Amino acid sequence: MRKILIYGDSNTWGDNFFLGRRISDERQWANILQSKLGSDYKVVQEGLPGRVAGSFDIEEPYKNGKDSFLSIYKSQAPIDILIIALGSNDLQKKYNRAYKNIIEDLLWYKEILEENISDLRIKKKYFKKGKMPRIIYIMPINFNYGLTSILFNKDSDDKRLKVIDWFKNTDNEIIISNNMPLFKDGIHMNYKGHEMMSEEVFKKIIDK
Repeated sequence: MRKILIYGDSNTWGDNFFLGRRISDERQWANILQSKLGSDYKVVQEGLPGRVAGSFDIEEPYKNGKDSFLSIYKSQAPIDILIIALGSNDLQKKYNRAYKNIIEDLLWYKEILEENISDLRIKKKYFKKGKMPRIIYIMPINFNYGLTSILFNKDSDDKRLKVIDWFKNTDNEIIISNNMPLFKDGIHMNYKGHEMMSEEVFKKIIDK
């Protein structure tokens, strides 16, 4: 059995901020993906609303993606495929993050695993056959900054596109979704969006 760890934010969790609750399990893209892949795979859904890729949220430090990543990764290890679905919350106006800083934070996940695998004891225990997991980045999806002006603005979207453009010119595996249908909150994927995301990730996984 191959294991997939999805480390993400509210869109991985299945949030509908407008209604103030989580959508049902069977309509969350991670669980739809599990159904598509079947029993040869185990999908571990690790999403948290508000999670940032970096480690700079002082008011709610539990949302810092870097701080909890290694403990979560090692608790689920060994992993065949790691999916990083972060970066959207880092674009919020209140954080005022430069797009280059967001890129650095996203790359950190690959770098910290490369650092860990260099330790022979850790390599044997937490890495399948002593190899790095396949890493796939889901780029921050589209949002309607007109509806979400309290959190995001046009500058947020400009940064989002710069992050995507940078990754497009690297050898990192990425999934780009710029036309995801959203709930009325303008941030989170609606039911159709979850179906579409599951299909995009499914195709990415089986194509290699």
